[in-house]
Amino acid sequence: MQIRSEALPYVLPPAVVAAAAAATGAPLVTLVAILFAVAMGSFFRDPQRSADAAPDAVLAPADGRILDVQSNNREVEITIFLAIWNVHVTRSPVTGQLRTCERFSGGYEAAYKPSATNNARCAVSIDSHSGPVLVTMISGAVARRIHTWVGPGDRLERGQRIGLIRFGSRTEIVLPAGSEPRVSIGEHVRAGETIIANTPPRVGES
Repeated sequence: MQIRSEALPYVLPPAVVAAAAAATGAPLVTLVAILFAVAMGSFFRDPQRSADAAPDAVLAPADGRILDVQSNNREVEITIFLAIWNVHVTRSPVTGQLRTCERFSGGYEAAYKPSATNNARCAVSIDSHSGPVLVTMISGAVARRIHTWVGPGDRLERGQRIGLIRFGSRTEIVLPAGSEPRVSIGEHVRAGETIIANTPPRVGES
């Protein structure tokens, strides 16, 4: 399994401590440092994902648990909570062109709270065949950093890696009106694999 390079600042220090402790005959410190390094590396894991889904299928942008599903005549919004043990790599839920990638400052509430929607965040807007799709990566109370690997104008494929949120977070996705949610609150999803909604037909299609 691949480990993201962003893990190095978190894995190297305990690895160095483990090596030094082993050299000086401190087995308990060595064990604790090794376990910590492994835990940090695990957080930054980046498994391969794929899905054989219909063109109108929207894939989960993140691993985690569905916190909320809202649908009205303007849009459909789905919220995913990522626990610290979930994979934290964010993926594009649809194919399209990345229109904007905006960062916003904000608070640092626990990611499972409704008020966390105003935390520090990065909003990625994608022009898909069914209309605009907004994916917002929201930081939690710990570490509070969002990495992005794409920018405006990039062509995105469904399931493509677009970023990573460090240490507990939430991801919100807003879909065009007429989209049909395929998940419910409490359900667990996997980024790039789980179908969370179907978008409406293209203009001119029935």
